[in-house]
Amino acid sequence: MKTLLSLTAMMLAVLCFNLSQSNGQDYNLSENTLDFGGVPVGSFESDVTTITNNANTQINITGYSFNNDPDNVFSIEGTDIVGAGISGGGSTLDINIRFSPLADNYYEAELEINILTIDGPFTETITLIGNGTNYDDPCELVDDIRRFYKECLADGTLDGTGSGKRARRRERALNCRLRAISYLCRHGYYCYASWVTRSAIKRTDGFGCPRDFVEGSNLEALNNDLLLLQVMLQN
Repeated sequence: MKTLLSLTAMMLAVLCFNLSQSNGQDYNLSENTLDFGGVPVGSFESDVTTITNNANTQINITGYSFNNDPDNVFSIEGTDIVGAGISGGGSTLDINIRFSPLADNYYEAELEINILTIDGPFTETITLIGNGTNYDDPCELVDDIRRFYKECLADGTLDGTGSGKRARRRERALNCRLRAISYLCRHGYYCYASWVTRSAIKRTDGFGCPRDFVEGSNLEALNNDLLLLQVMLQN
């Protein structure tokens, strides 16, 4: 009886080991999300994800498709990857993806890649994110953000957090940051402008710590504009 139980335990252990080694995940992607940041309309930006085959046998790309991309702003550069084989033992395949925005919009799509392994077919999904912008110069975007902020304070869609003098001080504190960003950009100090922008983003992100300088229905729009500015300053 003990021998039978031992034999059963050994068979289960071997089976579990084989399942863990044959789950079709003997390859990996270097990036599951590609964020292209802000890209001027009419230009493009490229990024890459790499498939590494850690198995001993070859895997093959049998197809791919872009989802939620009606304007076809995302594409694969270079040689068609359909039919490409990736040898075992750590061989790799780079997939170069291009983002070419057509309008001043936010884009998010998915790239599905069909991979055939010895264990069967699998599909990997890569999330693609990018912002189209009409701004070539961050100074222009800063000017628009400052105008937008002033208009929001005037129409009540943004107000300083708290009440009374404390709320007004917070409104002025954010305005000072925006003015400093404008000054730094116009004098070419993009690194310092990026640092101040990061501070402004934290004070408009809707989280409680640190406390936002302003609140209101246009808070998210203001924060999104600052995020886009941050991307432009870092490029």
